[in-house]
Amino acid sequence: MVAKIRQISILARAFYPVVLRIFGWYSVPLTTTKHRYKLILQTFLWQSLAGFAVAALCLAAWDKLAAKSVLLGVYCVVVPHCLFTWYVFRFRADLQPDLVLKSVYRGESLKFLLLALLVATALKHALLIPWLFFGGLVFALILQALLPILINYDNWD
Repeated sequence: MVAKIRQISILARAFYPVVLRIFGWYSVPLTTTKHRYKLILQTFLWQSLAGFAVAALCLAAWDKLAAKSVLLGVYCVVVPHCLFTWYVFRFRADLQPDLVLKSVYRGESLKFLLLALLVATALKHALLIPWLFFGGLVFALILQALLPILINYDNWD
């Protein structure tokens, strides 16, 4: 089991720089507003790319409705998360630490409320397959927990 995890880690380290060079994404220091917005865009693109990959798998396995259901579930998490990252990273932590802490708490509550609103709207007004919708939602939530590790590749060692 340990050897298998080690092998996956070696493969991830081998292919990650190639993907970064192809798409032009690099680790982003949060020193300027431009870098913070680049981080938000990078977060959105990674989550969207993963969502489209899962939707393509569902399209291949089932039909368009299944892919649409998964994409709606993914974007119900992606949009609030990107709004949260914008809201939190408005301030520089070294200059205004109290504002950053307050914005984290407010951003989390805003993120939760927007997530609930988007899920309720999707379930009420969109034609979708509920178990695939919630599968996409859970996938995006798990990806959200792993995304800081994937984006901050330079600090793996």
